[in-house]
Amino acid sequence: MNRTNYGKLMLSLAMIIIMTAAGCKNRKVVDVTDTDRIQGTWKGKELGGSGGEWKLVITGDQVLVDGPGPEDYTGTITLDETTSPKSARLRIDKCAVKEYIGTTANNIYKFEDDKFILAGTEPGSDTKPASFQSGNGTRVFELAKVQVQ
Repeated sequence: MNRTNYGKLMLSLAMIIIMTAAGCKNRKVVDVTDTDRIQGTWKGKELGGSGGEWKLVITGDQVLVDGPGPEDYTGTITLDETTSPKSARLRIDKCAVKEYIGTTANNIYKFEDDKFILAGTEPGSDTKPASFQSGNGTRVFELAKVQVQ
């Protein structure tokens, strides 16, 4: 390769590097919120519970809970990422347990690797769990996102 061609090649590479760097500088970083992250179908179990599979389907702020027994319900979920631990309020719109309809379940949540951990108190209770430990009126669920095929 002669000097002229070598010089043109180097100039072209320099232009590509500059254009790429400029393009990266102008790209917007898109933050994924927890509201984005929880969208979809989650399946798992209640830790310390009596067994059976739980399924949550979250679309926007709407949630469908399909649990073992009569605990199926639908409602609206609102996340608050500013609390520590992060909190979620679930207002129950429809449920087989009539006294839960129109009440709110107070929850805390976290993500661990690919798991969604949710700890909650009984719907209608004013208390919020203090930890991710089952017992004393707190139920803890460990869920994994179902991959769409």
